[in-house]
Amino acid sequence: MTLNKELVQGREAMKIAIPMAEGNFCEHFGGAKEFWLFEGDRGTRSFHRNERFPAPEHKPGSLPNWLEQQKVNALVASAIGERALVMLATAGIRVFLGDRGMSPAELAMACLAGKLPPANRENSRCNGEHHHHDHEGHDCHH
Repeated sequence: MTLNKELVQGREAMKIAIPMAEGNFCEHFGGAKEFWLFEGDRGTRSFHRNERFPAPEHKPGSLPNWLEQQKVNALVASAIGERALVMLATAGIRVFLGDRGMSPAELAMACLAGKLPPANRENSRCNGEHHHHDHEGHDCHH
């Protein structure tokens, strides 16, 4: 993976959200049943806090707003719609692409180290398309 220099040069403290379902990384942002929040320090590349929260009810704008309220500044996902990307960017939350073969802690550490590529509408598996969020075809676990 390539090093994301812009992220590494940013502030040292970081709060990273990992969407989860059934104890595994949920690649589809809108399908998360809970979020694991990792608070870490880029300088020491270590985490000092890890919390789990149930996801709020999924309706338009609820997840980006909730993450902003939690003071998250990075999210790891693989499939995320364009509207969510815009809302998260507006809230100052950067989105990075994760790999379902990695554990939540590994994803958070890769994000903290600046090793995950930034997500955009071209590389997200949602490709900006509207979903009805019935989650068919969206694998939220291994």
